[in-house]
Amino acid sequence: MSNEEPVVTFIFPSKNEEKTIAEVIQKAQKAAQQLGLTYEIIVPDNSTDATPQIARSLGAKVVTPDKHGYGYAYIYALRHARGKYIVMADADGTYDLEEAPKLLQPLLQDKADIVLGTRLKGKIMPGAMPWLHRYIGNPLLTFILNKFYGTNVSDAHTGFRAAKREAIQKLNLNTPGMEFASEFLAKAAYLNLRITEVPITYHPRREGTQSKLNSFRDGWRHLKFLLILAPKFLYYLPGAIMLITGITLMLASLLRANLGYSPGIHSAILGSMLAILGANLAGLGLISDLHLAKIVGRPTSRVTRILAKVSVEQALALAMALVAAGGAYTLYLFAEWIKSGYRYLPLRGENALALALIVLGIEAVATSMAAHLVHRE
Repeated sequence: MSNEEPVVTFIFPSKNEEKTIAEVIQKAQKAAQQLGLTYEIIVPDNSTDATPQIARSLGAKVVTPDKHGYGYAYIYALRHARGKYIVMADADGTYDLEEAPKLLQPLLQDKADIVLGTRLKGKIMPGAMPWLHRYIGNPLLTFILNKFYGTNVSDAHTGFRAAKREAIQKLNLNTPGMEFASEFLAKAAYLNLRITEVPITYHPRREGTQSKLNSFRDGWRHLKFLLILAPKFLYYLPGAIMLITGITLMLASLLRANLGYSPGIHSAILGSMLAILGANLAGLGLISDLHLAKIVGRPTSRVTRILAKVSVEQALALAMALVAAGGAYTLYLFAEWIKSGYRYLPLRGENALALALIVLGIEAVATSMAAHLVHRE
């Protein structure tokens, strides 16, 4: 390791990798020397074996994260990183660090801010990747990432990546688990950072070593994070579908329209529930989008920009109109009930529509106030 200010920092999170850590570090050193770059190697480690001693003997800086987790290990190590460029890889020997120059070249040439080592466009050695990950999990989660965030990558969950340190600092990374890989790319996409890929070779783990990955638990954590950071797909689209469907059913019941069947009171009740739920999801999407714009720095959607311009007073005026319309019909029902001697209440689709208007009016005010608070904070 050079005593000069490092140009590149290698980070290898490890936990009981004494069989592979030496080879990983030595290959990283060789790669940096090949490029003529000064470097440092940081190993965030929570091992109970000889991994930290081996790493230190080879000149690496070993730090001990105060919390567990794959993502947190990187976050903790990044606090100590000094290099202009960061190379991140697992310490289990599945990635060949002699290929690091392939990832660093686009950064050195300022052709990218983030470079991924793609296994799916490279070479996967026999036994290196389970079929569930290779043909289902990784492709599916990568497809969702590309669809939700407009990226165009083939291997979103590769553990071998490089980036400019200034780009990483913009990401405000905070997820402690395996979903760190998804957070990295989702936030990079929101910030319009340049992402490129280079093919790499993926090797099987050494005999006697165990993977820390839990397929279903970690897959769900990735999916959950991708949804949380995408209000358009989590809130707006399902909310719009429910709201439009709900209003259609209520109006069809009110107007006695023919939808292939004769919609009645049950269609009206279902419609009112869908409309209320849809409006609620749209409100949650608005608040979520505004909040993400602050904590991630991502641009808000067109829908959010429009809704955010609605003042509390305008929302209050809309709410009063909705409540007045629904309240007027509710009073009519109440009068009919009294007229019948408290024995009969007309059972019609209009009943559900009236109550839905009242709820939607109240919801419009509550959502507007909450959004105004988030928008101004």
